[in-house]
Amino acid sequence: MSSAPAESPGFVVVDYVLFACVIAISIGIGIFHACAGGKQKTSLEYHLGNRKIQTFPLILSMLVTTQSSILMLGIPAETYLYGGVLLFSSFGFFLSYLIGARIVVPMLYPLKLTTVNEYYQRRYNGKAVRLFIATCMILLNGIYTGVVVMGQAVAMEGVTRIPKWVSILAVSSAAVLYTSIGGIKAVIWTDVFQCTIMLFGILSVIIKGTIDAGGSAYVWEVNTATDRLDIFNFDPDPLVQYTIWSLVIGGTFKLFFVVVKQSAIQRMSSCQTQREATNVYLLSGPAFLLTMSLACGEGLVAYAYFTSKGCDPLKSKIVPNPNQLLPYMVVNIFQNFPGMSGMFLAAVVSASLSSVSSSLASMSSITHEDFIKPHFPRLSDTTVTLLSKFSVVIYGIVGISISFMVAEFPGSVFKVASSMLSVFGVPVVGVFLYSIFFPSATQIGAIIGGVLSTCLVFWINLGSAFNKKFHPTLQPAPIDQCWNSTLVNVTTSEISSVFKIDERPEGLDALYSLSNYWFDAVGLCCLLPVAILVSCVVGRPKFEHLDSRYLFSFGERVCPCLPQSVRDVVCCGNRTENKKREEDNAESEKMSDYKDRVSESTQL
Repeated sequence: MSSAPAESPGFVVVDYVLFACVIAISIGIGIFHACAGGKQKTSLEYHLGNRKIQTFPLILSMLVTTQSSILMLGIPAETYLYGGVLLFSSFGFFLSYLIGARIVVPMLYPLKLTTVNEYYQRRYNGKAVRLFIATCMILLNGIYTGVVVMGQAVAMEGVTRIPKWVSILAVSSAAVLYTSIGGIKAVIWTDVFQCTIMLFGILSVIIKGTIDAGGSAYVWEVNTATDRLDIFNFDPDPLVQYTIWSLVIGGTFKLFFVVVKQSAIQRMSSCQTQREATNVYLLSGPAFLLTMSLACGEGLVAYAYFTSKGCDPLKSKIVPNPNQLLPYMVVNIFQNFPGMSGMFLAAVVSASLSSVSSSLASMSSITHEDFIKPHFPRLSDTTVTLLSKFSVVIYGIVGISISFMVAEFPGSVFKVASSMLSVFGVPVVGVFLYSIFFPSATQIGAIIGGVLSTCLVFWINLGSAFNKKFHPTLQPAPIDQCWNSTLVNVTTSEISSVFKIDERPEGLDALYSLSNYWFDAVGLCCLLPVAILVSCVVGRPKFEHLDSRYLFSFGERVCPCLPQSVRDVVCCGNRTENKKREEDNAESEKMSDYKDRVSESTQL
């Protein structure tokens, strides 16, 4: 066995050149769309691409928008520590998009909205819930932007010695530039380009890492021996960080925000027909399953590689941050292949750029539709579009500030993101479900339930951050072949004390030790009962005053395969109204398809 080098080989000139080319091409796509077509002068073109964007680029855009550096860095690091059970987190995405195709698209697409928050004003005939959720979405996207930029900056610093602040400013500035001038079309087409770079980077690491580790048989053998391939963990204990229950059930609650947040609604609304929008949701789920599987594969390959070298970079403190684990391996396995390390880091940055640009476009749309347009209806379309572009710059600065704040957070970017995003993801998901499934919903119930659930999840997050208890990881790779001047003597008993927990936490410590995949479920269990109770106290709206276009039956939509008698029990009292709504939607879709056929015939 050869020993691991004390320091990573680092970048050469060709790595920096390839890296710079990826950034330049992304900016170039933005400039192209700023000059092409209608030159982004109308709000419809700037925010929705005139509702004429094709299905395939939208699917790729949906894919990379949500994953970012969390996919490229965080998931391999978590798999390295906790094993292949992380694969089941992809089922949370899969189920979320299936449910989204069933309830989000048929509810929102026929309304021809730009933001989901417009639905709340129509649903409640008031602005309070609309402004509350709009604020939550801006905070959610702002935090997400900061975490994503932070992840790639930490990785860059670890392998290139480029300071974090330089990477943060460079990536944020590039995203702000092409998003502000090119609008949603620039965002989507750069996503397509960046998705290609991401997949190339992931596959190259898996193939070369497997070869250097000793072959696929060795990778399988090593990971099996350390229980990393023991993925069917049915432990019902909610304090266990990753189990099938937490990743699939808790993950569906957690990840449902990705199908109702503004970036997803923006892409849905950019489709030409409702059928295309449904296809985007249905096909995005399997795409997530594929990319998450590849990312988990990277983590397993990394563990086998460092085991073959006899040096765990995390335990030996060669790599101080889990987010630097995979980049450290990359620069070692590609040290004799100039340019490959640069391509991988370009893939990481591409992933970050796609998420940052989508978040900026989302916040700009929310600002335009929910804050500027309702209060200043007489502004010209050109003026409002200019203000939207200016808001992209402002939100870019905010994102940079947040990234500096979270740069020193411990743990992988995956764990940091999954914890922090729950705070504002819970009201975004909970209020949407409450509004569409409960005819008795009121504005004050939605707001009080949303605020209390946000406070609860924030409190759990805060306690978890300062809690000394932590979740046990699997057996680390050996460190007997490490050569590192900072390496301290580490005994077997010390390793065991770090990677195992003998004492079960109790009281509040148990709450703070809860797997972060259950945070959202806990928040929703607070939001819905509180909202329903408040609505009963303040007075439910009269049934005849409700508009069936903004309601769905839970039984009819989520449980269509159950007997009719069972669906009647869970329909929340609005089955008849939803039948009418479904008939209206079907008629609307037929009319839309007819108009499309007439338009095509006219063009021919």
